[in-house]
Amino acid sequence: MTHTCSISHLFMFSVMLTLSQPASAYDKQTLSFLKQGTAEWNAMRLATPAYTVDLSNAPLENANLSGGCFVKVNFKGAFMKNAQFTSANLEAANLRWSTLQGADLRNANLQQAMLFEANLENAHLQGANLKGATLMEQANVAGAIVSNNTILPSGERASAGWSRLHHAIFVSEPEREFNNAALLCSELSDALYTSRVAASNIATPSKSTTAIVQKAFSDAPMNHEALQHAVMENANLAYANFRKANLPAAKLHGANLQSANFDRAFLKGADLSNAVLTNAMLYGAMLMEANLRGANLEGASLFNANLEEAQLEGANLKNANIMDANFKNATMSPQTIVPSGEYATANWARMNQARFVQP
Repeated sequence: MTHTCSISHLFMFSVMLTLSQPASAYDKQTLSFLKQGTAEWNAMRLATPAYTVDLSNAPLENANLSGGCFVKVNFKGAFMKNAQFTSANLEAANLRWSTLQGADLRNANLQQAMLFEANLENAHLQGANLKGATLMEQANVAGAIVSNNTILPSGERASAGWSRLHHAIFVSEPEREFNNAALLCSELSDALYTSRVAASNIATPSKSTTAIVQKAFSDAPMNHEALQHAVMENANLAYANFRKANLPAAKLHGANLQSANFDRAFLKGADLSNAVLTNAMLYGAMLMEANLRGANLEGASLFNANLEEAQLEGANLKNANIMDANFKNATMSPQTIVPSGEYATANWARMNQARFVQP
């Protein structure tokens, strides 16, 4: 079923988003719009893919959000007890400290979602896809209902043994494949991962750089081949989609890559020095021998990333997720900031198999 939203309604909402200032908690107008229904919400998300949705601490108890597209939405601390999220797309959503007691998350897409200390007590997780979800071990799933169709962060199906270990309830169902949430929402997910950057946003580009970027971002999905060895220094590529892109030795010095998606991208030998990678998705990215000197990776997800022999002198990794990241023989300096917010030490480098170098 196809749902549409009136042009005037979307225009008014777009104006509202433009005028809104970043806040530490949810925007009341955004929350009010969401409560009108997921059909109009999904249409809005497609029309404004670059807008960052902040619903942190939002009161959404008993809300019916089934089939909604909430890719990368910030639900940190939101109160969503008994909310309905059946077949919703919550890919890469921030659910840290959220309350989801009794919530219906059957067949929901929770891939790469952040679940640190989320309360999923008595939630319904049959058929939910949690592949790549981070810090689920710190979430409360006591009494939650899971099945053999629930996909765990490891990519394996839930089992009775896993359920016992986590005080969850296991039910057996006819085995089926995960459908990646509703078709419309999957399309919206792709759109939200793809930021079409105009050549006018490229800082002092050469003609060849402009042609490469225009070609790459006019394609759907992105023409990854066009970006190999590309020169995009100081380019504005915030929210860009480089998912699984082949970018060996790419020149991205000083580029704005805020919230960019480098999920499983190949970046061996890439120059990302002084690049802005705040909140970037680098899940499983291949960053061997990459130059990340002075790069800002605050809040970035480096889960399972390979940074072997990467150069991290002066890089900022504050609040970055480095779970299962490989730092073997990577170089760090006293100016490197580690996830705790403190400066790197020789001991920290040694514990992570990295090398500590003095300037």
